[in-house]
Amino acid sequence: MTQRRIQDYGATIVASSLKNMNLAYAAAGVLKGFEFLVDSPNRIRINPGTAMTNQGVIIIENESKFLTIVNSSTPTDYTVYYDHTDQDVSGGVSAALTLQAGLLTGDVVSGVILGYIRYPGGAIPLSLAHFVQAPPLQLGSVKPKRETADWVVPVRNHGYMITNTSGGVITITDTFDISGPKPEMYIKLRNNSLSVGNVTLTFPFKVMDIPYAILQMIISTDINASIIPSAIDSSGNSSVLSAAFSGNPNLVLQTVALPRTLVQTPNTIIYLQLQLTVAVNKEVKIQALGLNTFNLPI
Repeated sequence: MTQRRIQDYGATIVASSLKNMNLAYAAAGVLKGFEFLVDSPNRIRINPGTAMTNQGVIIIENESKFLTIVNSSTPTDYTVYYDHTDQDVSGGVSAALTLQAGLLTGDVVSGVILGYIRYPGGAIPLSLAHFVQAPPLQLGSVKPKRETADWVVPVRNHGYMITNTSGGVITITDTFDISGPKPEMYIKLRNNSLSVGNVTLTFPFKVMDIPYAILQMIISTDINASIIPSAIDSSGNSSVLSAAFSGNPNLVLQTVALPRTLVQTPNTIIYLQLQLTVAVNKEVKIQALGLNTFNLPI
């Protein structure tokens, strides 16, 4: 292996060294700005910003850019990126703002990806809900702030509350099962009564500076038992997140996207709710549940 040192004492400063140094700090991505906004029903505005390409070149735009999206009847995904191939010519070459159909990754894009547009079709106008952008890269340590300090929310029963019940009684049991090839720990909710039972479990999550994007659960559901997840945002608005999960008796990971229109104000609490409907002698198991800030469609 060959050791390399950048900018030793007395070394000549050249562009290639600076680009290598940039790549040592961070991967390609948006450093600041470049937010997507709706400019008209078929056009997006991209705010000024700074980004770094996969070759260590810094791109700085000091004015807004615009791209036109066809309001077609067919659902279409787009990737928005700066196409740039570094060349050894004085002054370099321009980076071209590019809109391309499909969900591309940094492995196939020469330059830097700003984000994605997931147009649902139906010839509807563009909406903020159609835009997907990763949070800006953060270099070095981030000084803690009041809004980003962790909270311990003092609620009972392992971080949830029973906020609604109806019908037959559902028994909730904390279970550590060692009967299988490996230990399994979960909450078991079983209906041993004579009628269908309903229960709503509510989980609190503190919103940090980056909004949550997906819900992940490890759950199992008998036939005639179901789970419907929903969320209550910072403004008190409730949204159903997916259709019911039902009929899978094995503990499996389920991933659900949160609506991008969900209001998530830093330093507030949002609530995740699981609405369970369990028939007589049926059960549901919940092994794990959490919110994640990963928001890219790839």
